[in-house]
Amino acid sequence: MSDNREGTPARGQTGPAAPSLSPQLSAFERIRHRDTDGHEYWLARELAKLLGYSKRENFERVIAEAMSVCAREDPQGIALNFERIEKERAGDTGEGILPDSRKNVRGRKGANYRLTRHACYIVAESADGRKEEVAWAKIYFALTTERYELLAQTEEERLRIEQRQKILLQNTELAMRARAVGALTPQQFARFFNEGYMGLYDGETAEDIRVRKGLAPKADILDWMGSLESAANALKGALALHHLESRGVSTLPEAHQTHRKAGEDVRGFLISQGVYPEQLPTPRKSYQQLLKEQAVRERLAAEDRSGLWSLLPAGDGNGGGDDTPESE
Repeated sequence: MSDNREGTPARGQTGPAAPSLSPQLSAFERIRHRDTDGHEYWLARELAKLLGYSKRENFERVIAEAMSVCAREDPQGIALNFERIEKERAGDTGEGILPDSRKNVRGRKGANYRLTRHACYIVAESADGRKEEVAWAKIYFALTTERYELLAQTEEERLRIEQRQKILLQNTELAMRARAVGALTPQQFARFFNEGYMGLYDGETAEDIRVRKGLAPKADILDWMGSLESAANALKGALALHHLESRGVSTLPEAHQTHRKAGEDVRGFLISQGVYPEQLPTPRKSYQQLLKEQAVRERLAAEDRSGLWSLLPAGDGNGGGDDTPESE
C-alpha cells in the first residue's frame, strides 16, 4: 500500500497528514443504494473494491464465510441479508463477482449480492483484518449497525406516524366544518368530536378511551393508537368530511349525527372483519416518542453522511488490492 495516500503518513513524517474537513459522503455511504421502497443496500462487487479486494476468488471466500456466520445466527439470515442478483446490464463491471458461493460455479459471470447493513458488518468481520480498509469497515459497520438496530423504525411505527399526521390535518378541517355550522365553545367542539368516537367505540367518549387505555389525564388518545386503530380513526374522519360536504350539512345537530354515523359505519366494517376498535392494543410508545426517535435517526444518518466517516482513508476504493497476503 502506498505510503503517500492522503490521510496516511508518508515516509519521514512523524504523524498523519491533516485530513480535509470539508463535508463529503463517507466511502461507505457513497456506495450505499436505496430501492424504490426506500430500503438501503450495498452491492457486493462495490464493497469488494472498497475493502481492497481485486481477486474474485479471494472475496468469494469472504462472502461464503459471512453467509455461513449469518446462517448460524438465524436460519433465515441469508435470505434476509444476502439477496443474490444477476448482472443488470451488458458491460457490467461486476464480472465474476460473485457467483453463488454455495456451489462450485466459478464459470458463471455477472452474479452479485445485494447486502443489508448487517450483512456488510458480517462481511467486514469475515474479511482480512490486516487490510487497512477492512479495519475501517469493521469499525464503521459495527458502530452504525448497532445504533441503527437500536433505533430501527418498524413498519408499524412508520404507519403510525403517517396515519397520525393524516388525522391531525383531518381534525383541523373537521373543526373548521364544526365552526361553520355553529360550534363556538370548547364544550361544543368536544361534543362534536366525541360523537365520532362514540360511533366508532360503541358509545365511548375520548375520556372513556383515555381511562380504558390507562393514560395520563391530559394525554392525547390519538398519540396512543396503533396503526390499525389510527387508520380506523383516519377513515372515520375522511368519511365524516365527505358527508358533511356532499350532504350540505348546515346545523350543529346534523354535524353531530353525521360524525357519529361515520364512526358507526367504520365500526361496522371492522366488526365484519372480526376487529373491535376498543379491543385493539395500546402501543408502548407514544406518537411523540416516535417523532423523537425519528429525529435522532435522521441526525445519525446525517452524521454518517458527512461526519467522522467522511474522513475515512478508504475513499478511493483502490487500497492495496490483493498485494497483501490474505488469510485462507
